[in-house]
Parts: sequence; structure tokens; C-alpha cells
Amino acid sequence: MRRSAALVAVALLAALILAVVAPAPAAPPPRGAPRVDVPDTAPVRRIDGTPYVAVNDLARLLDATKFWKPELRKLALRTGRHAITLTVDDPFVVVDETTLWLGAPVRSLRGELQVPAALADSLPSDSALARLYYDARRDRVIRLPASGRIGTPTLTVANGTTRLTFPADRPDEALVVARSREHLRLRLGGLFTGVLPAPAGLLRDLRPIPSAIGSAFECAIAREAGGFRLVSDAAAHRVVLELTREALPGVEAFAPESAPGPRTVRVIVIDPGHGGDDPGVIAGGAVEKDLALALARLLRTEIESRMNARVVLTRDADRALTAEDRAEVANRARADLVVSLHFDGFPTAQARGATAYCAPATFVADARGDALRGGVSALLPWRDLPVRHAVQSRALAEAVLSALELRGEGPTRLRERMPYAMLGVNAPGMLLECAALTSPADRDRVTQDAGLRELAATIADGIQAWQRNQ
Repeated sequence: MRRSAALVAVALLAALILAVVAPAPAAPPPRGAPRVDVPDTAPVRRIDGTPYVAVNDLARLLDATKFWKPELRKLALRTGRHAITLTVDDPFVVVDETTLWLGAPVRSLRGELQVPAALADSLPSDSALARLYYDARRDRVIRLPASGRIGTPTLTVANGTTRLTFPADRPDEALVVARSREHLRLRLGGLFTGVLPAPAGLLRDLRPIPSAIGSAFECAIAREAGGFRLVSDAAAHRVVLELTREALPGVEAFAPESAPGPRTVRVIVIDPGHGGDDPGVIAGGAVEKDLALALARLLRTEIESRMNARVVLTRDADRALTAEDRAEVANRARADLVVSLHFDGFPTAQARGATAYCAPATFVADARGDALRGGVSALLPWRDLPVRHAVQSRALAEAVLSALELRGEGPTRLRERMPYAMLGVNAPGMLLECAALTSPADRDRVTQDAGLRELAATIADGIQAWQRNQ
């Protein structure tokens, strides 16, 4: 009996010691925090003033296997069909059959070889070999993504045009993901390794923003700017954002904008599309009406945990609703915002991504979006009430699509067409085709719990950005 008691006491003491010394689990990222892929990097140390990277770190970045020949003091790194041969105290390295001079010898430090960081920029550009880049400003070697890198942009102002030029390995991947003057957002393929210039001309501000794929930037454009154009020059490996004072032929207009400052959002209505005897798109076992309802429930949880707003679902069960039914729920709830959730279907499996539909903002006259011009009467028929909120709806679509694009859940498209689900709704709103169920990649992502939760979190990010209106 005493022995058993002693064993119990010892076990309790051991458990107490483990509880004290065991590391605490890492705290989860805060809700709504940007989810951004961090590039694989290795630190650089200086030996006699020369930057070096440890060979074990180099092998990890290259995903290479090491082969040491002690009698020759040589180390071979083999990755794919490539071999990199290093020799202790030798400033030359052999890459396959090419000899490169590194400017300083390979060193041995406490039993581990140290390789001049210059090797990172000397390796051949080959799809079978990871691309490395020596970031001298931050003293690190980076493994670049498949899209390569984006260098320091230049800013020029001449003849009423402001040009922001980014050196880019993959200029074809550049696109505008939000097009208002206050929040013109660009996403470029590749890792940004440069320094942003000071704003000038029609560019009032420029800053990097989080992006799950590639690199993204947000620009604030002067009010007197008349339009913009994004030019991708593959031959010159550059992307140029042109800002013009006049609305010239070939330039795009900025999106209509509402008054600055946070928007009041007390009630948000989420409308899961289809239901009952209307299943919507069916593809690969996925049914649109079921996914829309599951997403709506997740989105309600996300919003209620982040915002001081009441969330109302037009349906919380598998039942059919008419457009009038949905509008009545939104209007009776005095909605400040309405989002109708759908999933797309296409004849081809290659088509994928998200599409937002909102009331046309073309005829909206003032910044609040509550007066109209162009011969359209301000006394609108019931079904056309969404037009009163066209500018706000367009801004909402921009914000949500931008969040989706920056999280790698695109490509995205915006259509200024009156969505059927918004007819008669007296509030800003949009219909969001969240993904294409006929695309195997999209379908696989949204039919998994993690993918659907990620989608809900991303839509909530966009709604929050629209509410902040900063």
C-alpha cells in the first residue's frame, strides 16, 4: 500500500515538473489576421567582412543531398539533375560542368562549411533548380517562388502622367484587384525584394499589403487623376502602372467612391442561394444549395465574432425562397448590408474562381449614391431599389473580391449587372459566386471543412474592410 502511494506521488511530481518545463503551445494567429506564405530563408553571417551562408542551410533551400569527400575536402550538393561541388579554402565552385568564382573561399567553421552568399545569385536559372536570392539589405538568402522576384520600382512624372515601373520576372501575372482612387490595389507575381519610392505626382501613397500569393501593393491616387492603365511588358520584364490626369483613350476609369470614413453596419443579411427543390449547380457530388447554407452559417459565426453586428440568414434550412421572400427578409431586418452566396458552374472544367454581381454604379451622381442622373428617376420601382446603393455595392464587391484575390482564391471578376437575388433589396449588397463547382480544384477546396472555413474568413475580411472604409 505504501509502495503504491509512493509511486502515485512520484508520478504526480513528474507530471508537475513536465507541466512547468514543457513549452507552452504556440498561440493561434488572431482572428482575421493576414494569412501569408512566408518565404523560406537562411541567415547570413559575415566572415572577414564577406557574407556567408551555412552549407546545411544552403542544402535545405535547394532541397539538396550532401556528399562529403574528406580526402579531397570536397562537398557535393545534388538536387535533381544538378550538382554543386564545393572545396574548402577554394573561391571556385563547380556547378554541373561550369566553374564559377565566388570572390571569397569556402570556409570551414566548427565542422560546417560556410559558402559565400554570392553563390545564390550565380546559380543557373532552371526549372529543376530552386532559385535563390541574396538579400543584402536584410542579410539573408531567400528561396524565391516559381514567379521569381519583384525589384525596386521607379517613379517618373512627365507631361501629366505618373508612371510606377516594377521590374518583375513574371509581368504576365500582374493585375489590378481593386480600382478605387483611395484603394487601388495591385498584385504581382513574385517576391518583392526592393524598396518602395517616395510618392510623387498623381501617386499620393504607396505601401505593401499582405498577399497569400505573389506580392501586393495599395496605392492612394490623387483626386485629379482621370484614369489608369496597367501595362505588362514581358520582353522588358517590367510592369508599369500609368496614372493620367485626363480620361484618355485606352485608360481605365476608377471605380465610383462613397464618402470617406467608417460605414455604419448594425445588421448584415446573408442569403444562401437556392434551396428546397432548387439545388443550383451539382458537380462531382457537390450541391450548391447545401454548400451555400454551410458557408452562410460559417460566415455568420465569423462576422459575429469580429463585428458588433446582428447577422440574419434568409434561410437556415433547406427550403425554397422567391426573390420577393429574400428581399422581404432583408428589408424587414433593416439590413445595412446584404450578401447572397452562390457557387458557379461552367461548361468547361478549366473555368474557376469567384464572380461578384452588383447593381450598376454608372448612373450614380453623388458620393453617397442616393441620387441618380442620366434620365433615371430617383423615384424607383420596388424591384430597382438596389440602384440607390450602387456605389456602396460596388465598393463592397471590390473589397470582398480583393480579399479573395489576395488570399489566392481567385481569379476574380466583377460584373455591374443587377443580380436577381438583390431585386427589391433596399441596402448595399451583392451576389457572390464564391467558386466554380465544375472546377476540380475549386470544388476540392470548398468541399473540405478547412477550405470552406477559410472562404468564410476571407469574405468576412472583405466585409470588415468595406465597413472600415479606410
